[in-house]
Amino acid sequence: MAALNEQWHKPTRSGNNGQCVEARFVDGVVEVRNSNSPDAGSVRFTRAEWDTFIAAVDTDGEFRLP
Repeated sequence: MAALNEQWHKPTRSGNNGQCVEARFVDGVVEVRNSNSPDAGSVRFTRAEWDTFIAAVDTDGEFRLP
């Protein structure tokens, strides 16, 4: 996974419609939030959990939408 920093990042393909997730790496975890509702909170993943999720998306297609 590319290194994230404490700033929120959104996928480059998302455009500016406010309907995307944002992620950041802080204090050894990856935080993910809804860019449309940033004050609603975030979900936190360990680095291992995030790497497993990314691998499943990239290789298995397990989390891809039809």
